Amino acid sequence: MRPWDLDTNAARLRKATEDLQLAWQLTNEQWHDEVSQSFSEKYLEPLGPAMKLSLDAVGRMQQMLNQIQNECER
Repeated sequence: MRPWDLDTNAARLRKATEDLQLAWQLTNEQWHDEVSQSFSEKYLEPLGPAMKLSLDAVGRMQQMLNQIQNECER
């Protein structure tokens, strides 16, 4: 893995997000009261849009790094 290989780290971040969602689903089967709803609204729901923005930015950065590498190899 190159030091500027952001795709691998983005994939890890996606996987961690999926793992968190699965863990929350399992937890929510047992814990489904006002507090769990508040926790979900306050901490978990904002993660989706923030994660999308972050991964989009990482994708754009990776494209720039690939372009820079290609130009430097010419």
